[in-house]
Amino acid sequence: MIALYVFVVLVLAAWLVIARAPFYLPAYDENAPPLPEEESYVFGFATLTNPIVRFVVVGRPVPAEDATLRGFSRDRRDLRDAPDALLQGVRFRVMPAEMRRLDRYEQTGRRYRRDLLPLEDGSVAWVYRLIGETGIDALQD
Repeated sequence: MIALYVFVVLVLAAWLVIARAPFYLPAYDENAPPLPEEESYVFGFATLTNPIVRFVVVGRPVPAEDATLRGFSRDRRDLRDAPDALLQGVRFRVMPAEMRRLDRYEQTGRRYRRDLLPLEDGSVAWVYRLIGETGIDALQD
């Protein structure tokens, strides 16, 4: 019985750390774009397709649905223009405070930018795109 209590306490402590104390996220960058004023969709095509990553970053379980972005293909950590391509990913809804956590995770303003793009179903979603490469990657672009 004591083992069950210890387990419950550990699960609650883990949830509190994830949901209420995002110390593990990078600092918010002052170059990040303004946050939306209301609930928004986000399109995830890499790590944000993973429900565990979304839970840890957003701070709550975030249901997602399959979504498609036309005109782009995935190139490692970024998107590349590809007029005939369809990129499969997920679309999920977040509140402005949760978008701030996503901006911290993606290092928006420093490493990534956030663009509002149309999805294949006609809805629009925020998409994180790499701002620029450095080193040998920059020479290959």
